[in-house]
Amino acid sequence: MTDHAQVIPENAVIGLIGGRGRMGQMFQRLFEADGHQVLVAGRSTELTYEALAEQADVVILSVPVNDTPAMVNRISSHLRPGQLLSDFTSIKREPVEAMLTTPADVIGCHPVFGPMQDPSEQNVVLCPVRPGRWLEWYEGFFTRHGMKVLQLTPEEHDEAMAFIQGLTHFLNISFARTLQTRSADLQRLLSVCSPVYRLFFSVLSRILSGSSELYGQIQTSNPGNVPVAEEFLANGQELLELVKRKDIEGVNEIFDSAAEYLGAYKQQARDESDYLIEQLIPFLRNR
Repeated sequence: MTDHAQVIPENAVIGLIGGRGRMGQMFQRLFEADGHQVLVAGRSTELTYEALAEQADVVILSVPVNDTPAMVNRISSHLRPGQLLSDFTSIKREPVEAMLTTPADVIGCHPVFGPMQDPSEQNVVLCPVRPGRWLEWYEGFFTRHGMKVLQLTPEEHDEAMAFIQGLTHFLNISFARTLQTRSADLQRLLSVCSPVYRLFFSVLSRILSGSSELYGQIQTSNPGNVPVAEEFLANGQELLELVKRKDIEGVNEIFDSAAEYLGAYKQQARDESDYLIEQLIPFLRNR
């Protein structure tokens, strides 16, 4: 263990609370690859959350976002100045506010991806609200393993996630629900899809193959999701009214205005999606 006056030890002790899940296991492997000792505490481990907090130099909470403030409160009296407290939750404002009530240094963290064998080229958001001496070390860990690090405030992070996670998941859940309520023949639809629409159905199904508990918490834990979803529905209603009236000029106007907003990204997106389609075609051919 370290105190605040010391430099960060070369082989810091990393404590993962909730580390028996797939995300925790992935980061345990990466920390151990860097030579760190990793302690893991979960509901069924002999090591308690409190003991882990006392023994580790770095404590990372890898628990559901709704459980994070309570976990912080549980271990708070076992934390100390100079120690790093972080988290892997997809919302930052509320967890960070809870962590700031402890004596530890605080860097909120959101790996914006799911568990995978090789996380290189994946994005990680850091919110260094009280980083102490840890920011360079923490950022270096992620970049050594090929991840891209972006620093945001908790408010900036949650605002971005209202679109990146909140709205995209809302759209896909609603789309799948509409397939269900309209009793759509999914296999027939897939047989008619061109590869680009097949990609859309693939992303849709990838999200719906995840944990309802996780995606439910993502939907309900970020207050910014509500106004974004409400505006999405209002825009959809506006477009629907034009479609009902067969107002092609009105539809074109909305299309052109939205396309203009996307700007140069449209061409980049076409290039990226063209590449994905080229990779998908041989895969579909060989199935």
